Amino acid sequence: MDKHLLDDLSIQIIEIVNKAADSVMDIYLRKEILQNTKSDGSPVTEADLTSHKVISEGLNLLPQSFPILSEEGNKRFNEKIRVFWLVDPLDGTKEFIKKTGEFTINIALIEGGKPILGIVSSPVTGELFVGMLGKGSYRIKKGVSKRISTKNIQKDILRITLSRSHQSIKDKNFIKQADKKFKEIKIIPAGSSLKLCRVAEGRADIYCRLGPTFQWDIASGQVVLESAGGILRDLNGEKFKYIFEAEKKNPEFYAAGDASYNWTELLQ
Repeated sequence: MDKHLLDDLSIQIIEIVNKAADSVMDIYLRKEILQNTKSDGSPVTEADLTSHKVISEGLNLLPQSFPILSEEGNKRFNEKIRVFWLVDPLDGTKEFIKKTGEFTINIALIEGGKPILGIVSSPVTGELFVGMLGKGSYRIKKGVSKRISTKNIQKDILRITLSRSHQSIKDKNFIKQADKKFKEIKIIPAGSSLKLCRVAEGRADIYCRLGPTFQWDIASGQVVLESAGGILRDLNGEKFKYIFEAEKKNPEFYAAGDASYNWTELLQ
């Protein structure tokens, strides 16, 4: 895709995601948040649905018309669709309900199976992360844009970012394994796709997801990470491929800042 078009789209998507963030915060600041349970057992709130509506309406008004695959949208499948929007209107619904503030709004543009543009908005912290393939990654806060980049791993310290709501036995085993190779392990808890962004901006070295996720959970954060110099791979070191299928789950994966380090060996 033309890089000038990516620039134009990023500006337009930032406007859309900011509107969605405002609508989500209106609900977040209420004393009580009403929720239901989806068929898979996961929670859904009015904020999920409102954000989906705002984003879908905004994307459909753009001059560039691409299909939309959203967590709260129509669950259809079409492997022939090459370019599409992949949307998580509210990533971290559990964090939203708990009012930890660590939920995000994710919008990614997929082309040929890989994400090429990603926007991650953190409405509570006021952070906005933007990644564009071949053009770098940026963190925007209070109107100030700053380029971000990953950091090379230190010899003796490993900074691991983990979910606040999804820490598992596998996560604890990974920490034990890492503790054998590093003198110090620093844990950086975070919610939603903020974990990917923390690696992208160099505040963490690695995020491992050793459990189930869907495509829309990580696509936008992946662009932010990779455009900042990092990598996202499955546990065999293979790249992901995104398709227009709502039920497609991701394999277990790791997201790391230092692409030169042998992460697969550590993960074994």
